[in-house]
Amino acid sequence: MTTERLTAAMAENITRSKDPTLAVETILKGIRTAAENGRREYITREYGFGDGSCYTTEDKYPALCKSILKELRDLGFKADIGSSCGQFVDVWLYVRWGERA
Repeated sequence: MTTERLTAAMAENITRSKDPTLAVETILKGIRTAAENGRREYITREYGFGDGSCYTTEDKYPALCKSILKELRDLGFKADIGSSCGQFVDVWLYVRWGERA
């Protein structure tokens, strides 16, 4: 069995996935698109929000998720974790703004 060797590009992708600034900028782009389409909410499962690690109390969230939530809230968004429990647990970042936030 051959093990894939880590390339510089792969290492950069790993580093960027842990960067709250990049994550927030990407999320804000999604929020802008949602707002341009007349919506007042945005959902994503990226950046650790969809892997179940936030299916706990907020003080136990991964550091990246805490940082993202703080930045979004500081910008005036209502940002929380949404979840649905069935056979499996589905977890996501739920961002709202405007009149219905």
